[in-house]
Amino acid sequence: MKIAFGVISAAMVLAASAAHAQDADTSATPSDESSTSSDTTLSTELVSPSYIGIQGFYLDPDKDRGFGNADTKHGGGMDVLYGWQSEKRWGYELHGWYEGIETGKQLRTDFYNYGLGADLFYAFGDRTHLTPFVLVGGGGTYNDIYPNGAHDDGFSGFVNGGVGVVTGPITKTGQIRLRADVRYVYDFFAENYGDIRYSLGIEIPLFKEKQVEVAAANTEPQVVKVPTGLLDSDGDGVVDDKDKCPDTPAGSRVDGDGCPLDKVINLKGVTFEFNKTRLRPDAETILDWAVGILKKYPDMKVEVAGHTDNIGSDSYNQKLSEGRAQAVVQYFVDHGVPQDQMTAKGYGESEPIADNSTADGRERNRRVELRILN
Repeated sequence: MKIAFGVISAAMVLAASAAHAQDADTSATPSDESSTSSDTTLSTELVSPSYIGIQGFYLDPDKDRGFGNADTKHGGGMDVLYGWQSEKRWGYELHGWYEGIETGKQLRTDFYNYGLGADLFYAFGDRTHLTPFVLVGGGGTYNDIYPNGAHDDGFSGFVNGGVGVVTGPITKTGQIRLRADVRYVYDFFAENYGDIRYSLGIEIPLFKEKQVEVAAANTEPQVVKVPTGLLDSDGDGVVDDKDKCPDTPAGSRVDGDGCPLDKVINLKGVTFEFNKTRLRPDAETILDWAVGILKKYPDMKVEVAGHTDNIGSDSYNQKLSEGRAQAVVQYFVDHGVPQDQMTAKGYGESEPIADNSTADGRERNRRVELRILN
């Protein structure tokens, strides 16, 4: 009897859910006479305003259930439900449940209740993340008391209210959610009983297709006008309005102004501390420019050539020029230029480009050059 009534209750809930789902699908289907504007089209997306759930619960019974020889301190049961939530967060749930309150001793009173109910709720979220809710509702129960005779059994009504929380999806498949609630259930059976029910279970969304209007794709060809300032007529990577040499041959290596690179590039402005290989901070601007050139043309092999003036011995100046050339190479490597793209070589005072008898000439001779090898 107990098992049969529980199965009937669950079947009634599932039947109600199927009927509601069918009605919802019918109402969502547009009629043949419906139309959309020329700039919109109909598309479908999956939504899940409804769900089914199953919960187990622990029952803290009313102490008045312990009449006579009864010693009812706790109970438990199972709840099967169907729910629906609107976009405004109001919704309802239909429940079919079974609960048992057993003493576990002979000649003591046990309670077996079977119920159907409905709750209205308000959710503080859309169930895609942790969502608290409050509920109120009621319904009817069949009360089966053991070992009392059938004359003590019977139907009654109940009301309940409570709070709960549901998580967002915890699985990718089915997007199952966890839920928990606690409610006070007031049963009008016999002397009227107030029980507290603590529930824990899962919700399984029922997905369905929903038709929505989306902007129609524009099939007409679009003509995009490119501002002339972005044109690069000679294809050297420098736009025309910044290209000082606009007719360089295809494949030419050019500087930031669009002009062909010289075979020997004097890194004018790259200076070192006196008698040292340590770069001065003001050298970084021209070195960063050179880094850009080397990265732009990764196939370009270069020699970093160091030079000095004629103050000091030949051997000292040779060693100093080699150290300064190597310092520049190291700067390039530290800023992302491959080591195998460069070689370092010192020329000491052997290749002056100005008169070493003047201070201005000596300054011009203390230099670092990039010599393009290919």
